Amino acid sequence: MRTGVSMRKGAKFRFAFVLAAVGSAWSCAGTTDEGSPGAGGSNGGATGAAGTSGASGNAGTTGAAGNVATGTAGNSGMTGGAGTTGIGGTGTAGTTGNGGSGANGGSGANGGSGANGGTTGSAGIGGTTGAAGRGGTGGAAAGAGGRGGSAGSAGSTAGAGGTGTGGSAAGRGGTTGTAGTTGIAGTGGAATTPPVTWSTNIRLNDDTGSGNQSEVALATGPNGLAIAGWMDERSTRVCGFSFTTNGGQTWSKNVSIPNVSGMFVGDPAVAIDGAGTMYAICQEYLDVGNTGNIRMMTSTDKGVTWSAVRTIGSAPDKPWGGGGIAEGTVFVSWLGNPGGIKRSTDRGMTWGPTKSLGNIIHGTAINVSTTGLVHVPYNLDSQNNQLRYLRSKDNGDTWEATRDLVANMGTFCFSCSPRQHPIVGQGTDPTGRVVAITWASRMTGGQNDDDVWLLYSSNGGDTWTQPIRVNDNTNASRQFESWVAVDNYGRVHVAWTDLRNGMNETWYARSVDPTKGFEKNIQITDGRGSASASFLGDYKGIAVSGNDVLAVWMDTRRDSGDIYFSRAVGAAGP
Repeated sequence: MRTGVSMRKGAKFRFAFVLAAVGSAWSCAGTTDEGSPGAGGSNGGATGAAGTSGASGNAGTTGAAGNVATGTAGNSGMTGGAGTTGIGGTGTAGTTGNGGSGANGGSGANGGSGANGGTTGSAGIGGTTGAAGRGGTGGAAAGAGGRGGSAGSAGSTAGAGGTGTGGSAAGRGGTTGTAGTTGIAGTGGAATTPPVTWSTNIRLNDDTGSGNQSEVALATGPNGLAIAGWMDERSTRVCGFSFTTNGGQTWSKNVSIPNVSGMFVGDPAVAIDGAGTMYAICQEYLDVGNTGNIRMMTSTDKGVTWSAVRTIGSAPDKPWGGGGIAEGTVFVSWLGNPGGIKRSTDRGMTWGPTKSLGNIIHGTAINVSTTGLVHVPYNLDSQNNQLRYLRSKDNGDTWEATRDLVANMGTFCFSCSPRQHPIVGQGTDPTGRVVAITWASRMTGGQNDDDVWLLYSSNGGDTWTQPIRVNDNTNASRQFESWVAVDNYGRVHVAWTDLRNGMNETWYARSVDPTKGFEKNIQITDGRGSASASFLGDYKGIAVSGNDVLAVWMDTRRDSGDIYFSRAVGAAGP
């Protein structure tokens, strides 16, 4: 909230924001070697009367197909050909020629043909199959299966008949070739991170004048649903909102919550529950820093209609919202002495008991998960400056004792232009196991100016890292007003205001594992504007929608302040 009125104990108003990031390789199938041919049998016996005809050889069976894991199946073994019938002779039948074995190939070798018998040589034995080539890491196709050996050829004809007694029985037909064995499937590969490309920036506020829009928040829900809310001064100040039902491809006409009985309104917040109910929240200031009303309206039909605006509680300042997984569940927090958080399970019509957060003068963040974990971080007191953390493991039925994750969050530039207050942003994956908290301040390890910091947990908030610097600029410049989101794969996405080029720009970084660093920072904005203002909105909005990352921010390229949007298609995907 921007105002010229000072808060209790001389403290100014608050806020902040953030964000942050798998691989694949291809395999080639093995090649196939041919088996060597079998040696021929010896010649038939002496001449005699023709024997009876030998029975035909049985055909070879077909080799089994290769099994496939991620690659293509191996080729089947070839069928052995039947042996021809040997003609009987007077003499003894020739010895049997053995077929050559098939060599093992890179994929599977072909068996050699059986040799010809002298008189009635037995068929060659089909070659065994070579192991299939193994797929490479991430195997696109498995190695081809081994091909079965060809059947042995039948024995040659016996010696010609002559005088004398009948020859011995005719030679037997060739035996069946052995089927090829199965090829080995390719192995799975390592994942890679998808590329990040931010779309052409578009303006969300639909006024035609030069009224100031600032202080933007963003929430996403199921099936491409998302809502953005901001403070809008196109005429009288209202809390303005726009929503999308297709992941940000198009946005709605603006809707608003106006001031009714207060001095003014501001500090918009947004949430979407698991069933797609949208919650638009706005602070109505009755007496700045002392009393006010939290106002809310809802839509259960993707913004086609909105409920009447109603007061859901009283607070001196800065509400925040978090959509629950269950239909109708929403959390709302606020600052004050004490600040608090409460839950509704009927779309805000009634509310459960308030959980006290202590004497806080800056806002909170709220993330709800599919496992019942609820994470609530906040700056407790800008005088003592600790990062405090509240957690529930049962969807807000009960709350654990609060913990201080960081004893000193650094120095905040209250008097800078633009200002920087100790606003805490947060994001989690859907399970609530991967959690990231962000803020901007001057801390040891930075550049002695505002830097973006991140605290990270991979076990649902049980343990946390030390603060990690996100921005990678080397020149002395301010990076601040951060927020963060975490995707389905646990990658962390951070966005912030960046003055490395001396102008108001919005930048971004992603990390697969923040303990190992962030990818190179990239710019989201495709335009820039002046940064010589006392107030640029205190924080950004960034959230994951399916495989995409969405971002909103206060932009000054056109006038003193507009709300702009961009998305990185596929940046949160596999």
